Amino acid sequence: MAKQEISDSLRAERARYVGLNAGSSAKHEEAKRWLPGGDTRNSIFWDPFPIYVSRAEGSKIVDIDGNERVDFINNMTTLILGHRHTAVIDALREQLEHGVSYPAPTPLVVEWGELMCERVPSVDKIRFVNSGTEATLNAIRAARAFSGKTMLAKCEGAYHGNHDAVQISVTPVVGMAGDAESPDSVLMTRGMTPRSADEIVIMPYNDLENAERVIREHADELAAVIVEPINGQCGMVPAEPEFLEGIRRITSELGILLIFDEVIAFRASRGGAQEYYGVTPDLTCFGKVIGGGLPVGAFGGREDIMSLWDPSGAGGPQVAHAGTFNGNPMTAAAGVATLKELTVDVYDELSEKGEYLRTRLREVISEMEAPMGVTGATSLFAIQATSEAVRDYRSYATNDGDLLEMVFMGMMNEGYLLSSKCAGNVSAAHTYEELDGFVEAFERVLRRAWDS
Repeated sequence: MAKQEISDSLRAERARYVGLNAGSSAKHEEAKRWLPGGDTRNSIFWDPFPIYVSRAEGSKIVDIDGNERVDFINNMTTLILGHRHTAVIDALREQLEHGVSYPAPTPLVVEWGELMCERVPSVDKIRFVNSGTEATLNAIRAARAFSGKTMLAKCEGAYHGNHDAVQISVTPVVGMAGDAESPDSVLMTRGMTPRSADEIVIMPYNDLENAERVIREHADELAAVIVEPINGQCGMVPAEPEFLEGIRRITSELGILLIFDEVIAFRASRGGAQEYYGVTPDLTCFGKVIGGGLPVGAFGGREDIMSLWDPSGAGGPQVAHAGTFNGNPMTAAAGVATLKELTVDVYDELSEKGEYLRTRLREVISEMEAPMGVTGATSLFAIQATSEAVRDYRSYATNDGDLLEMVFMGMMNEGYLLSSKCAGNVSAAHTYEELDGFVEAFERVLRRAWDS
């Protein structure tokens, strides 16, 4: 399909979207009066304007225009049980009767911590925060305090939160990012000091040979290597088992701490991606799923590392960590309720649905000979607008942005909600009928473009 034809199809889908969402358009104009560009969360903004939500239930979300869509974003993978799951709502209502926050801990946070430590192989102790960003920030601080070193290694194309230690080489311009085998450290936003890039080294994802070389070259300086076992930024791209196994072997040999960012990847199994892969890190970062839909983050790991935060000694904690809403009872209630619902059977069913959806999408792409692909693992998936097999950032960067946006807009118009980069996830609330409907809508979107 020619570039001009894709552009024409994108314009047609945009026009259809504008016509369906007059109320959201007006609300966005109002939002611009008070919020910069009408936005307070970049990841849910898209051109020409986002939809504004009025309510949601189960697998469906309804906007202020009354349009109902099947939700395959689930607040960026958070709502693994779907919207307003009965157990979560009941737990929140019960806690609401007793108060929303206190200047002291509650029994719920103890139960929450026990559930996490019992499930996740590497977690002896855990601390709760309010976002994935806070989780990675504190895990990195712990690694530096424990090791006495300052440098960090991360993969190109990996997002680990909105702080200076990791807002580097997330979505760099390929022509300015150095060689694929040894990527440069590229700052991702204005306002960062150049020194931030000097405290991190970048390694390629799913390329063990070159990742090992980068790690060994900086072994004397590295406090930690941080890895996302399923790379969300590049389209839910799973780490190849030998890559994670190799990184664990190398870091263990060199005495470098290994941090898993499981803010998204905790969806992989009851014990997270580390149980799924059989690879045990030293520290793990969590978020999204574990809070049942409320703001949350957590970090945990080996007892000797986590003891840095023990406030009971004569000198108090060796590493600072505070937060007004850390472990708050509302999030703890939703988190405990969610974790109790997430049995092995639920995870197995989610993975089966995810595999079913990815397989059917690939069948449509193959039948239509579209220059596209599908990535993902367990309950996670993404549509890729490239004929290249996506396994790292450089292959992800070959995506046709207009084709991706055309699919996104087309699916919105068909009644299905994806991320603006066409990534998604299956929740326990999704039915196979809805999965089939998604695939059929995807085919209609492609045929509209291909037949135009």
